[in-house]
Amino acid sequence: MTDEAPVDPGRVRRSPDPLLLILAGLVAGIGLVVDRDIRTGLYVCAGSLVAAALLRLALRPRAAGNLVVRSRHVDVAVLLGAAVAVAVLAAVTPFPRS
Repeated sequence: MTDEAPVDPGRVRRSPDPLLLILAGLVAGIGLVVDRDIRTGLYVCAGSLVAAALLRLALRPRAAGNLVVRSRHVDVAVLLGAAVAVAVLAAVTPFPRS
């Protein structure tokens, strides 16, 4: 007989969802758009989307949490496409100086 305590299946340790990190980056970028510089804020948003793509590519589906929507390749392609689109639009759009 061992002296180990039984494992409580209701107390499973879960890692934080990586989507929270991405959302924090997007909120920071939108805050920059509203408060400071539009172009810099959009670049921060594009960087957050690139980070999401890299996390989706590197993490297992169970660890990627809510970043998993479709297959890995489709998710990464959509996230990178959105990041490129936001960055290109930020680069070529003439924003008024405030």
